[in-house]
Amino acid sequence: MASGCEWLLNGDAKFLAGAARRDANASPSSYRLNTPARKPFGFPRSSRLTREADLELVRLEARASASLLLRSRVGVVVPKYRRNIVDRNRTKRRLRELARKRILPVAERIDVLLRAKPEAYSASFDQLAVEVDAIAQWAVGIASH
Repeated sequence: MASGCEWLLNGDAKFLAGAARRDANASPSSYRLNTPARKPFGFPRSSRLTREADLELVRLEARASASLLLRSRVGVVVPKYRRNIVDRNRTKRRLRELARKRILPVAERIDVLLRAKPEAYSASFDQLAVEVDAIAQWAVGIASH
């Protein structure tokens, strides 16, 4: 099959100039399959509570526990509360970003679990920031003991 051709139902070939240009210029090195993640603005995996056992341990110890590692970790749990996945993901992204910016820099060697309440879905970013700031201050107090 020739490059830049499309086969019609009656068997004739239809030449597509745009497809020919794309085929001629396309090489594996001329485009990226994925966009690389930004390194300085990420929420590194080492700062996340991801394993179920770790999350359960922190949940049982009143939402925060001393980390056995040399760094703080944050877990974000957003229950369904009869919301759709778009709302849940938006709330998770907001809470992760606030945790990255406001809890991780101040808390030392502590694991924190953020569990969203139903009100978090409709809260603005600024309202969530006030709540996360209060949690950050609480975490600093826990870590200093």
